[in-house]
Amino acid sequence: MDLNSLIREEIQKQPGQAIPFSRFMELAIYHPSYGYYMSDKPKVGKEGDFYTSASVHPVFAETLADAVIHMWQASNMTAPTLVEIGGGTGSQCRHMLDRIRDIVPELYETLTVMMIEASPYHREVQKEALENHPVTKKWYSSLEEAAGREQIEGVILSNEWLDAFPVHIAEKKKTGWQEVWVTDREDQFVEECREVTPELGRYLEALEMKLPAGMRIEVNLELEKAAEDVSRLLKKGFVVTIDYGDLQEELYHQSRKQGTLMCYYRHQAHDNPYIHTGEQDITAHVNFSDWSRYGEKAGLQEWAYMRQDRFLIRNGLLEKAVSHMDTDPFRSPAMKRNRAIQQLIDPAGLGGRFRVMVQAKEVDQSVVLRFR
Repeated sequence: MDLNSLIREEIQKQPGQAIPFSRFMELAIYHPSYGYYMSDKPKVGKEGDFYTSASVHPVFAETLADAVIHMWQASNMTAPTLVEIGGGTGSQCRHMLDRIRDIVPELYETLTVMMIEASPYHREVQKEALENHPVTKKWYSSLEEAAGREQIEGVILSNEWLDAFPVHIAEKKKTGWQEVWVTDREDQFVEECREVTPELGRYLEALEMKLPAGMRIEVNLELEKAAEDVSRLLKKGFVVTIDYGDLQEELYHQSRKQGTLMCYYRHQAHDNPYIHTGEQDITAHVNFSDWSRYGEKAGLQEWAYMRQDRFLIRNGLLEKAVSHMDTDPFRSPAMKRNRAIQQLIDPAGLGGRFRVMVQAKEVDQSVVLRFR
C-alpha cells in the first residue's frame, strides 16, 4: 500500500469522511514508512528539493558557531552542550564543530553534542558527518524523549525546524471561522471548509486580531508543547531559533490573505500540498509571537528577535569575507565564500526572509551579548 492509499483509507474511516488538513500534512511528511522527512532520499541541496542557509556555504555555520561560543563564554559555561534540533544531514553541526575546535579548543574538549532528529535516515547520515569529531555525542528521536532524560546547560539551536510542524488551516467566513478539512473525490484529495476542531476553536477565540472575511491563516497548535519541552531540556542557557516567519501582525496581514503554506519539489516552489504526496516538502511560516509567548510561559525569556541578515552581521559574518586576486568564479574558494556571504545577507533573499529569535533561561540579565 502506498501513502495515498493509506491517507484515503484513514479518510474513509472517519464519520465525516474527511480529516483536518493538519492530519493530512502530518501523514504526508511524517508517516513512519512513507512520509517525506522519513524517506531515505536527499532533501537539501542540488540533489534534493530545496536549499537552506546552511547548504549555501560553511561560512553560515562558522558564524553560528561564533555566536554560540560568545553565548557560552558570556555566561561562563565551561562544559557546555550544543543541541541541534532537526539537523538534517549534520553538515551544519560538523562545520560548527570545526570552527569551535579551531577557535576555542578548551571548550571543544569539554563539549557535548546532542542531535534531536525524527528521521532514522538522517540520524545515520549525521553520525557519519560527525564521526571525525571526538566529542561526546548523543542522539534522540524526539524533543520529548530528550527532555524526559536530560537537562543541559548550553545552547539549543534549530534552523528550519518549526516551519515543518503540521498546521491547521483556518478560513474566515462572513459567518465566522471554519477549518480546512481534506476529503477524497474520484481519487483526488480536495479541500472542504467545515466545522473548526475544538483545540483550534479555542485558539481562534483567543486571537487578539480582527481579520476580514476571506482571510486564511495557518495555526501551529504544537508550538506550546514544543516550547515546554525545550524549557524542560534546558536547565540554563539559550535557545536560538532560525526560520521562515514573522510576528503575528505581519504574518496575519491582508497581504498574506491566502496564508503562507508552500511546497517544494525538485527546487520548484508551489502551493498545492495534494500532489507528490510524500515526495515534497510542505511548510508554513512560523508565528514568532506565539513562539515567544509560549516560551515566556515555559520560562524562556526573549532576548533578541531580528532578521537573519542583521543577526549574521552582528556576529561577524562580514569580517569573514576574504580579499583575493582570483578571476575564475567557478574555481576560486575566495569568490565562492564572498558570494555566499552576499546571498546570506541579501534582504530580498535569505537574509530578509528568515528570522532569528534568541531566548534565555536562568541567565543573568547583566550578561552582555553583542547581537542584542
